[in-house]
Amino acid sequence: MMILREKLKTREIIPVLWLFALILSQCSSRTEEVEKLLSQYQSSVNHKDAEGFLNCFAPEYQDSFFPSGPARERIKQELNLDFPPSLEISSRQIRFMGDKVLVRQKFVLHRVKSAQARKNQGEEELEIMKGASGWRIVSGSQVFQILAGRDDEEDEIKAVLLKRIKALRDKNLELFQEIVDPEYDFRGKNFEKVIAEMAQNFRDYERIELILDTPRISLFSGRADVVEGFQLKVWYQGRLKEFNDTERLEFKKSGSGWKISKGL
Repeated sequence: MMILREKLKTREIIPVLWLFALILSQCSSRTEEVEKLLSQYQSSVNHKDAEGFLNCFAPEYQDSFFPSGPARERIKQELNLDFPPSLEISSRQIRFMGDKVLVRQKFVLHRVKSAQARKNQGEEELEIMKGASGWRIVSGSQVFQILAGRDDEEDEIKAVLLKRIKALRDKNLELFQEIVDPEYDFRGKNFEKVIAEMAQNFRDYERIELILDTPRISLFSGRADVVEGFQLKVWYQGRLKEFNDTERLEFKKSGSGWKISKGL
């Protein structure tokens, strides 16, 4: 009887062990496939392989700001320059979550832009899913957005922020009007009220000085969120008042460029 029981136990255990081994094999295969995709994602940038880079993305991949067609064409141009970008990955975490994979990684993208070295450093969270053609990135690539032209948009936004500093310093109401969206609507203030308040500030304060930290810019469809620390100094009746805080501005892009649409 003891021998029979042992045989029965063995027969019960073998299928479980077999299933466990199968699961481990599948997990290992999935990990290898995802790591291969991530290796291609990096190496294709470093080897000017636009086709290889774009093949890392699902056909339906849509950036949060740039339309798919123009974005892909711009990426092809960027990866065909005489001085192509180079991509470094400093850390990476891979999490398997059901039928999708989340990859959080820190990167540094080196490029030459307008004959000057430029470095984009950041963190991205890639969402990867498996389709008919294998594992592909379906969302979250900051590298895709940078190569598609994010720097150009950020430079335009930073130029608006510099205009704001100049407008306050020079008490130039016309220049200030240029940077505010005509459809501004935030916390009960429209365009006319924002301009009227600034005109009053110019009359009340002898001097206004605004100092901004490096802004953190996030691009979305037709708009941008800008978060930055600031130091505001105003002189009223000969006395200096100083304010230090963080502000969040929303910008909207139209035919006339980027303008502040919320947050003032």
